[in-house]
Amino acid sequence: MALTFPTIASAQTAPPADSFTLKASGYSNGTGSGVGSQADAAAGVLGEAELELTPQYRASSGTVFALRGVTNVQGVASRPKRAYRLSVPEISAFAIGTFGRIEIGERAGFPQSLVGFTPSEIAFTTPGFGPEAGARLDPNGGLPTSFLPRGLASRIGALTYLGYAARFYNDASPKIIYLTPRSRSGFYGAISFTPTTVRPQGFTLSGNGRGLNGDVDSSLNSGRVHDVVQAALVWNHRTESVDLSIGATYFHANAVPTSTPFASLRRSDSISGGVSATFRDTWSLGLSATYDGLSKAVDVPGRATPATKPFGVVASTDYVAGPWTVGGYYQHASADSQTIVPVRDTVNIGELGVSYLLDRNHDLLGHAFHTDVKLFASLYAYRFESGVAGDDRLRQSGQVFLVGARFSFF
Repeated sequence: MALTFPTIASAQTAPPADSFTLKASGYSNGTGSGVGSQADAAAGVLGEAELELTPQYRASSGTVFALRGVTNVQGVASRPKRAYRLSVPEISAFAIGTFGRIEIGERAGFPQSLVGFTPSEIAFTTPGFGPEAGARLDPNGGLPTSFLPRGLASRIGALTYLGYAARFYNDASPKIIYLTPRSRSGFYGAISFTPTTVRPQGFTLSGNGRGLNGDVDSSLNSGRVHDVVQAALVWNHRTESVDLSIGATYFHANAVPTSTPFASLRRSDSISGGVSATFRDTWSLGLSATYDGLSKAVDVPGRATPATKPFGVVASTDYVAGPWTVGGYYQHASADSQTIVPVRDTVNIGELGVSYLLDRNHDLLGHAFHTDVKLFASLYAYRFESGVAGDDRLRQSGQVFLVGARFSFF
C-alpha cells in the first residue's frame, strides 16, 4: 500500500490505487455594490472565503472513500446591513465507485463533483459570469440582495427559489444522498433524505448582524420540516456541437408541529424542472420552472389567505468568447408572503453580467493546483409588488450594480 497522506493533491490528477491523499480547494470572493432607486440602501462591500479539505483513500478496486470538511467566513458592510458569519457549512463522508456515489453528512443539495467548486444543486439556469460558489449571481444566489434593506431582501429571497430549484434545495441539515452512475444513454438520478431541518445553514461558529428593515416587513421563519425527501432525474446528451440536459426534481416534507401561530406550511410538495443547452461551447441557453401548488398551508382561524399557487420561471443565456463571458437572466415568481397577514408577493427580476478570466494558465499556485482569477460585473434590476388583488399594492423597484473579483483553487 502506498502512503501519500498528508500530501496535498490536486483535482487534476487521480491518486494511485491503494493510497491516501489529502485534497484541498478554496475560494475568496470580494464584491462591491452601488444601489439605485432605493431610498434606504447604499453602496457596500461583501467578502467571503472558504476552505475545503478532503482526505480520501482510493482502494485497489478504484472505489474512493473520503471525508470532507468546509469552513466559511462571510461579512457584509453597507448602510442597510452589517453582518458577519463564521460557519462550517459541510461535514460529510462519501464513497464513489461503479455503484455511483453515497454520501452522509451535513451539506446542501445534490453533489456533482468530487472536489472543487461548482453549484451542487441540480439547476438549469445558472449564469456563467458570476462566482461559482458562495453568495452568487444566480436567481437564488443571494449576492445582489445582500445590499438591499433586510425586509425587502428577505421577501425577495423567499420567492427567488421559484423557477430555479425545488423548495429547501439548499438546506444544509444532516442528510443521506445517493447519486446513480450515469447510464450509457445519458440518464442519472439522485435521491436524498433529511430526518429534520435542524441546521439549515450548517454549523454557525460565530456571527452577528444588524440592519434596517426598510418599508417592507421581513418574512417569518417558515419553520422546521421533517421526513424530507428530494429526488431528481436528469438526461444528458453530449456531442461535438451540443451539450443538452433535461431534468426534474421533486421535494416532499412535513412540517414539524409548532406552537407558533403563524407557521405557514403543513406539508410541502415542490416540483421543479428545466432544460439547458450549450452549443459549441459558446452559447448556453436555459429554461426552468418551479410549482409549489401541491403544498398544504396551515389553516389559521380568522386569518384570510389569498391562497396563491406558488410558481416561478427563469430563462437565461450566456455567450463565451475566449476569457469573456456575457449573459443574463429573467425571473418571474409569485407566492403568498410568509408574514403575519399573508398577501400575494410577486417579483420580476432581470440581470445582465459580464466576466473576464485573468488566469489563462490556471497555475498561479504551481502545477499541483488548478487556479482561476475572475473579474465580474452585473446589473440587477428588480420590481417587487405585494398586496391583495383589488387593493392598493406596495411596490418597490430598483437596481443593484455589482463589481467584484474571485480567486479559486482546487
